[in-house]
Amino acid sequence: MNPRNHYFTLAASNARYAAWWRGGRLDRPPVTLYVENRGSLRAPRSNHATLRERWLDVGFQVESALAMLETSPALGDSVPCWMPNVGPDLTSTLFGAELVFGESTSWCQHTLHETADWERFIATPPDFGNLYWETIDAMISLAADRFAGRFYVAMPDLHGSFDMLAGLRGPENLCLDLIDAPDLVRRASLHAARAYVEAFRRLHQKLTALGQPSTTWCSYLHDGPAYVPSCDFWCLVSREVGEELIRPSIEMEMAPLERTIFHLDGPQALQHLETMLALPRLNAVQWVYGAGHGNASRWLDVYRRCREAGKAVQILAEDADDALHVLRELGPDGLWLTVCTPFRNADRASEFLDAVHQLSP
Repeated sequence: MNPRNHYFTLAASNARYAAWWRGGRLDRPPVTLYVENRGSLRAPRSNHATLRERWLDVGFQVESALAMLETSPALGDSVPCWMPNVGPDLTSTLFGAELVFGESTSWCQHTLHETADWERFIATPPDFGNLYWETIDAMISLAADRFAGRFYVAMPDLHGSFDMLAGLRGPENLCLDLIDAPDLVRRASLHAARAYVEAFRRLHQKLTALGQPSTTWCSYLHDGPAYVPSCDFWCLVSREVGEELIRPSIEMEMAPLERTIFHLDGPQALQHLETMLALPRLNAVQWVYGAGHGNASRWLDVYRRCREAGKAVQILAEDADDALHVLRELGPDGLWLTVCTPFRNADRASEFLDAVHQLSP
């Protein structure tokens, strides 16, 4: 087997994703997969005094990404890209939140301590000149230069309005505020959604000017503005609250996008499945069932409900067998297969891609 037959090319993968966004397929579904990476001898060593210094060292982060990409074969439709990253609460820093860094993630310190503080939040414009946004901006510029067209720079992780509010106030306090001052929280969520839209606009404009395709941590492709709307916070509230208070801000965040794939995370989020599927600008769904909840094959009913609603789906399969089982059950149209367990080598990955071809007549 010659793995070169299955190497990533931007034009071919772009065409596959274009068909997938519409709920169809080209020659086969898009496939994202990984091959075991034993590391690079040229990867820089960290001599940073603190985790914060390491996370915010632009040169170190870009050179580390370059070393990883150079030793990771890009097969199937796995976009060879790197996402500049300071953690999931980047959007909360627009309103003064400071980040605390761990080994592999970060979180923000709450800055709103009373319900009445929402009035101050609503009156505060987003600050795109803060340290974290300047760091992301510098990472994008340096990465585009160092990658020199061999690899791509992805859109950073942007959490939407209610996840932003939860980061600033704390999820438990936000739940109480929804009871005590729902109209105030509604106003705050729309203010946050407007900041989110402006954040996306600025980053998309910069990446497009640097010749980067539209992709992110989710690794889709599109020629225009596309992103991953989400709301992890709504796992804590009822379907009624999700429909009446959270949906309007999600729709605002989706308005400037040509393509959308919703990140629906965890079994508790399934109570909002119908609300999500009714979003008029929704194209696709990424269902994350989570550790301990089986494999993708266990959730065929969720995928079918999404497909019956006319939405494409990303299948986060545990391994190759899991992915092929879902493909046999659902058929190739509107499926994007992502195999989460890395293949031992490029030959094994190529054999899997051949099997996907055979099941996509």
